[in-house]
Amino acid sequence: MFISPSRIAHMYYEEGKTQQEIANQVGMSRIQISRVLQQARADGTVRISIDYDGYFPELEAGLSERYPDVQFVVADSLDGSDAAIKRSIGVTAADYLVHRVPDGVKVAVGWGTTLRELGQRHDAKVKNMTFIPLIGGQVGAGLDVHANSIAELLAQRLGGHALRVFAPAVAETKKIRDQLVASRPLRDTLAEAASAQVALFSVGSPFATTTTIDKIGYFTPDEVEQLRKDGAACDIISLRYYDSAGKECGQKLSSRTVSITAEQLFDIPLKICPAGGEDKHEAIGIALGLGLIDVLVTDDATARFLLA
Repeated sequence: MFISPSRIAHMYYEEGKTQQEIANQVGMSRIQISRVLQQARADGTVRISIDYDGYFPELEAGLSERYPDVQFVVADSLDGSDAAIKRSIGVTAADYLVHRVPDGVKVAVGWGTTLRELGQRHDAKVKNMTFIPLIGGQVGAGLDVHANSIAELLAQRLGGHALRVFAPAVAETKKIRDQLVASRPLRDTLAEAASAQVALFSVGSPFATTTTIDKIGYFTPDEVEQLRKDGAACDIISLRYYDSAGKECGQKLSSRTVSITAEQLFDIPLKICPAGGEDKHEAIGIALGLGLIDVLVTDDATARFLLA
């Protein structure tokens, strides 16, 4: 019985049958079926088209060439609004966690509106991860963007469980901060975060209108103004601030952050940073230049800025 190559290709590509199933059905060997499919690709009987809508391989390749030690995942900026960009990055970053990060790992979690989108945009319940806040946060406005809330949301939506840090994100003084992190319960939880295999955090400008610092209100207007005078251009979840030249600044404020240390964060093997939007362009570039990110999940407009 003669079976045309196009019929075999249809069974394989359209009906979803395996090569062995086709071989059994038409009375040929699996190797013969494989050769027919290869020839169908070669002679144009089968033409494969990939829909690149919402996927930007050229941008990812260009970024990888410029920053060879970083993996890039570029999401669609959609209508270009801050909310749309964060939603798109959130979906993409959650997919990365589900499909690219192995089960059973500990994930140290930062704070912010971008990270909140990860849990709100996915409901896989397929992982068995432990999500641990790497920074405090239990008082004040904006509770939904605190690390505790985000860790719990990710555990509920992606699968796993979460720990909590029972302390504010920023203490009133460095002395109080040091006393808090030395207390046994907090010390033990932060040690778990520091030993995580994965860190999930965003970066941004401390002066953007949508920044978490502005939303939560831990700093006074005078303190924020001092950051501006110091030239702060990149905020790494309040653990560390950098100016446009990549020099650390704002130590008086970062020393009050109730969290793992910046050095502990940077020592975590896989640092995933979902970040995008025009307000964050400069900050993302600074963080990349300093080698603080292993995986950047960003939007196509930010990718083009980084390549300009």
